[in-house]
Amino acid sequence: MKADTFNAIDRLFAPMQMILKIPVYQRNYDWTETNVRRLLDDIKTVVQDHKSHFIGAIVYMESQNSDLGMPEYLIIDGQQRLTTITLLLQALKDLCGKDDQQAADMIESFLTNKYSPDEYKIKLKPIKSDNVQYEALLNNKPDKIDQDGHVYKNYMVAKKTFKSWIESGIKPIEILTALRQLQVVGISLKKGEDDPQIIFESINSTGVALTNSDLIRNFLLMSDHDQDRLFEEYWLPIEDMLRRNNDNYQLDLFFRQYVIMKSHTTVAERKVYSTFVTLFKENEYTHESALQELKKYVEIYSSFLYPEESSYSDEVKGYLADLKQLNQTTCYPFLMHLFADFENQVIDEQTLNKALRLITIYLIRRSICNIPTNSLNGLFAYLYSRVFRISANKDKYYEALNKYLFAQNNKNAVPDDEQLRFALVHNNFYQNLPLSRLLMLDIENGDTKEKLSTGNLTIKHIMPQTLSKSWRQYISDKDHEEYVHTLGNLSITGYNSEMSNKSFEEKKKILKQNSRVQILNEDVVDKDKWTIQDITNRSKRLADILIKKYHIDQVVDPKIEFENVDKIYLSDPGAATNRKPVSFTLEGSNYSVKTFKDITIKLINILDQDDPSRLVKLVGLNWKGNFDSPNANNKLIICRKEDIDNKIKWHYAEVRDGVYVMLGGPAATIMHVLKELIDFYDINENDFSISVRAKK
Repeated sequence: MKADTFNAIDRLFAPMQMILKIPVYQRNYDWTETNVRRLLDDIKTVVQDHKSHFIGAIVYMESQNSDLGMPEYLIIDGQQRLTTITLLLQALKDLCGKDDQQAADMIESFLTNKYSPDEYKIKLKPIKSDNVQYEALLNNKPDKIDQDGHVYKNYMVAKKTFKSWIESGIKPIEILTALRQLQVVGISLKKGEDDPQIIFESINSTGVALTNSDLIRNFLLMSDHDQDRLFEEYWLPIEDMLRRNNDNYQLDLFFRQYVIMKSHTTVAERKVYSTFVTLFKENEYTHESALQELKKYVEIYSSFLYPEESSYSDEVKGYLADLKQLNQTTCYPFLMHLFADFENQVIDEQTLNKALRLITIYLIRRSICNIPTNSLNGLFAYLYSRVFRISANKDKYYEALNKYLFAQNNKNAVPDDEQLRFALVHNNFYQNLPLSRLLMLDIENGDTKEKLSTGNLTIKHIMPQTLSKSWRQYISDKDHEEYVHTLGNLSITGYNSEMSNKSFEEKKKILKQNSRVQILNEDVVDKDKWTIQDITNRSKRLADILIKKYHIDQVVDPKIEFENVDKIYLSDPGAATNRKPVSFTLEGSNYSVKTFKDITIKLINILDQDDPSRLVKLVGLNWKGNFDSPNANNKLIICRKEDIDNKIKWHYAEVRDGVYVMLGGPAATIMHVLKELIDFYDINENDFSISVRAKK
């Protein structure tokens, strides 16, 4: 590896014939207008002060592509800056007039290989999704340019800015001179000696905002000799299904849901990448097999995001649309299991419909009762493994799922009809408009084939939010405050802005105009005035409809059984005796295990990934005494391979290259070892717990 400081354009773009290729594992071009304007401000300072300006680091490596007949360099890091520099150059070139031919010719030589065939004419080669826009811009093909993309937007920001500078008297050649004074630290890697993946990850660890999807793409594609094919066959379709409007949000959310689904545990955002790498190794994936699986689950996941575009039945689309409207994404890890079982013909379409209806109605009932959603993260992370750990339960798929949910007697319990009725009559439904709209459409649509869609329909109040003089004649302020946002006082209409604080007679006329909304309004339009008693009666009538619609028959089948668990803590080491662990929780993230020894290894791996410097400090500190000594057993012993006594070598496991941990002793002893680890890494003991199978 060699590093030096140089002017970016003169070193990287000045050679007559060369290619700068951004590899497929790099993220898309996503610099914002704010980033570009900040760089333009710096360039303006260079124009005025005639001093060089440092813009960061560029990491690159010469490729082994000998077919080009010219040097090709792979950009490991810094592609955002390089792409932006070329957009600035193109913007300036397009503003050059007849008197600026020298500047225009120089820019042309920086951007293109003049004597090369069209395929290699443009020096910078962004990844495919950006390259289409980039080449269209440089080749002046406006019909192929996406004007909402970052490439075009940032080009236009630069062009407008340079235009204003030129109009103020600054010459294009002066701007070009300033651009050529942008300096970088260039880090040149040597093929076969430097590991670009380690460099890439270390850059991220120092603060560059790489997302989990960036890191996972890098992990799967960077070191694979077949990276271009894997990108085309797998990664690009994955991005196309989830990445819309230049937004990585859904792609990153998918990876979190995916690792939760695969690990059957909750995973904190900051643990997504490390958990993915662990799963990759534990399941012995190849890069291609991992991408194949990801693509399969993305196809399923995209149906949750865009149900109307999916190929599933109308019934399934309807339930998915309801979940989307309620923003109930916590159930997605379980739904990925459910839909995968359907795709793999483990269950039929009828079972899929029943299971999806169960989950949807369970979540709707909870939303109606305004039950906090925090506990659902854990429930849906482990739901599939808890229900189907006993494989025979798949023979009674829906029944097992139903029984497990109804067996919950804590914050995850299914709200009963009494709770539901009370909430429907008394709760404030105006504070949750997506839920209110869903409830009212379900009431109005019933079982009819012609469904009333949301369209431009809005939630409106019958008794207004602000009482006029006519309303105050029979509604007190106290009653108004208590009942104004209840279900019985709300309806849907396309005339919300017209209703405002009108009298009840005027509101009835507007409601009658919306002839398609009948069930909701049948006990409103025949009234002479709208009283508190009318609101209460209507709430009860609508509650009856919804309770019937959202009814779930509870399955009672003694032959269906589950493996229940208890939680134990480090403060009580003896609680581990004769218990079998299922998982452990660390700072909100949950990890599946089979033995207490597994916990030790996995915990060290997790802590070492977060802080690689600390483990080395533990090596040899407690390497004292005899393994058979009870006191030694209660110590955390981490050592190097050469310090292991061959007589007891089976008691050790490698946790990092050349670093081993002793795993001997009973469960209670291992609890002491775990406590030493937790203390050493300054973790609150209350943030660590172990789930063990419950005693029968």
